[in-house]
Amino acid sequence: MIRYILKRLLLMLPVLIGVTIMIFTIMYFTPGDPATNILGSNATPEQIEAKKEELGLNAPYPVRLGNYMKDVFFHFDFGHSYINGRSVSEDILSRYPATFTVAFLSIALALCIGVPLGVIAATHQNRIGDYVAMLISLFGVSMPNFWVGLMLVILFALNLGWLPGTGIGGPKYYILPCIACALNGIASLARQTRSSMLEVIRSDYIVTARSKGQTERKVIYRHALTNALIPVVTSAAGAFGSLLGGALVIETVFAIPGLGTYMVSAINNRDYPAIQGSVFFVALTFSLVMLLVDLIYAFIDPRIKAQYQGKVRIKK
Repeated sequence: MIRYILKRLLLMLPVLIGVTIMIFTIMYFTPGDPATNILGSNATPEQIEAKKEELGLNAPYPVRLGNYMKDVFFHFDFGHSYINGRSVSEDILSRYPATFTVAFLSIALALCIGVPLGVIAATHQNRIGDYVAMLISLFGVSMPNFWVGLMLVILFALNLGWLPGTGIGGPKYYILPCIACALNGIASLARQTRSSMLEVIRSDYIVTARSKGQTERKVIYRHALTNALIPVVTSAAGAFGSLLGGALVIETVFAIPGLGTYMVSAINNRDYPAIQGSVFFVALTFSLVMLLVDLIYAFIDPRIKAQYQGKVRIKK
């Protein structure tokens, strides 16, 4: 298992290198001049040229890329912001917990609601439970999370005054952002769980378990759901990536000081180091989540764990 984890960690390196090269290249060819944006439209050509030289923007593309890759992967240094001059790494690390908290709570909420909805839909196929669950899923897939967030703010913050609509503070500040962010994840997990459960509950071993007199609850949750969870876990990992991206949008709706507001401000100001560092952190988080999903597979299915540990042997 340890060897497998180390192997996966090494395989993450080419992914992160590729993401770094891609986002750096996109920023390099993006129209606009950061020096002009920093100094303002009244700056003279000489001042703009001096600022470019100070920021290293006059160097050729291979030189800039090589220097940036060396700083990121050998010193974990993403440079300094063009706007405020602070370290990008420190800014991201101070804002990252808020973004991760929103994404983590959102995927937890999506799992707690989406999986039971899928189970209900599968066990009540073509009945009222199935129709209600799929109606909720259709609503979740159709509604953009930023629109849902705005509607939640209008209803619960402005009209009813039950919950805060912006900012960050205690646990109540996370309720509306997480609901808005989790809605799409609830829908996708419910649909995936229903599909997996419908395939599993028709299997022979489920019929055998019922014939042995086991309760329906035990058959569904101990036998069927356990074997249907692997595609659901895969779907949950993809949903977490979507929720992480959605959290960046939701943060601007609820004025949460996380990576989302940081990236929006950086994009508006052409703050290239801040944009590149934020994208790198998002890619790193998603890569670690996918590694965690592979490890969860081993706990769900003992056969996969045996393969990881090299205990599976072909008998001659």
